[in-house]
Amino acid sequence: MAAFLYLLFFCSGISGLIYQVVWVRVFGNVFGNTVYSTSLVVAVFMLGLGVGSYVTGAWADRRYAVRRDAVDPGSASALRGRKGAAEAGRDEFLLRAYGYVELIIGVAGLGVSLLLPYLDRLSTLVSSYSREPSGWYVLSTASYLARAGIAVILLTPITFLMGGTLTLLIRHLVRRDVDVGGRRIAALYGVNTAGAALGAFLTDFSLVPSMGLRGTQLVAVALNLLAGIGALWLARRGRSVRLQADQGRRRKL
Repeated sequence: MAAFLYLLFFCSGISGLIYQVVWVRVFGNVFGNTVYSTSLVVAVFMLGLGVGSYVTGAWADRRYAVRRDAVDPGSASALRGRKGAAEAGRDEFLLRAYGYVELIIGVAGLGVSLLLPYLDRLSTLVSSYSREPSGWYVLSTASYLARAGIAVILLTPITFLMGGTLTLLIRHLVRRDVDVGGRRIAALYGVNTAGAALGAFLTDFSLVPSMGLRGTQLVAVALNLLAGIGALWLARRGRSVRLQADQGRRRKL
């Protein structure tokens, strides 16, 4: 199961860099293929990843904290059964959360791909020029700020969710075993980075030339949906296995 989870996160890494490379290209075509437009997209992308990772990490730690809820008096066997079910549900909760986040990222990626063709019209509406003393016309400061605002509004929600995916999987895999967790975190991060490198390579040298910008984004959307559905299946299967194992232990007691 762990190997399949790593494969899903590998696909997630591919999709993330597909989005980034495509967004850099599109914003460069509309805002000007300059260091400014590239820096803007990369800055928004990294900001969303960082904030999403921090916020999701804090939420995941609170959600996973062991809660000792009051339980009605009953037999020891029934008490163990209820605890076992609650433990199984909690252990797979973060994996389910990761699956839902990947599905939302896929839907958001589809929405962004539908909006990007209209980016040039929006850019025209918010662009104005001022004349310098030299006689040249340059883009006004307000126009630069408006373009930055467009990038932030359009890209921050999806990049925020992307930043939370690694954190959710780390918390799911580590759980209480912190010593083993170090190796798992390294493997997870390495797999995701390898997927990102492959995504960046495929986007420029294969996907965009053969499928265009819209088709390339749809590939990323499909990978997100695959990762989400796969994670939800793993969560359901893992919970079932844990409950069966717990029931088997209770029968032996």
